[in-house]
Amino acid sequence: MRKFALTILAFFSLWISATAQESTNDWSNLGLKMGIGAYSFYGDELKNPRPMFGYVAGLYYHSPLEKGRFHLQAGLDIRFRGGNFANAREGDTAIGTAYTKISLVSLDLPVQLLISTNLEKQREALFVTLGAQASYLLRSVLYVGPDQIPLNQSVYMQTWDNLPLKPIELLLSVGVQQRFVTVGYAISLNMGITNLNDNFLIQGISPASGNGLGIGTWSLEASLLF
Repeated sequence: MRKFALTILAFFSLWISATAQESTNDWSNLGLKMGIGAYSFYGDELKNPRPMFGYVAGLYYHSPLEKGRFHLQAGLDIRFRGGNFANAREGDTAIGTAYTKISLVSLDLPVQLLISTNLEKQREALFVTLGAQASYLLRSVLYVGPDQIPLNQSVYMQTWDNLPLKPIELLLSVGVQQRFVTVGYAISLNMGITNLNDNFLIQGISPASGNGLGIGTWSLEASLLF
């Protein structure tokens, strides 16, 4: 599944590169993003969520930044995210079945409004970013116990159904972004507004699932822009 997602990302890169060849100035509006983040869940279905570190890589294209205060930016990202859970407590008889991590791999389509804070600096100004992001879950895995062992480890490298989570998630984001001559940075806070619970009932884990309550995600990301 990772190879499939990276293939899509590569095709998208070739497409926007071919488009940009129509004007040499367009090259300056294309970019590569690579970063890390703290990712986790919220909602009442999953108990005791904690952040985990994850990764993001993607491509983006924005409208020319030389004039005007407002600009649009769109991209294609792949994220390795999820969350930890503080459910494996010492002395608990169910410590071996307590879920302690959920990992997600998603293909994301972010669209952002860039708001310049200094028109005189043009491209190198600090931009406030407001956006929405559609996320498609490619892969989801649940881990149990203090050693975070895949629940279905015997078939982990074979065909393994994803978790009962809805495949499409919508997130809202707010942050800042700044480009310099060769490199830049972006920081964003992203909050899922979609309830991902799709009858999240998994037998043999603790705390017990299947309560029909909400499951959402959030993240705080920091990325380098090239």
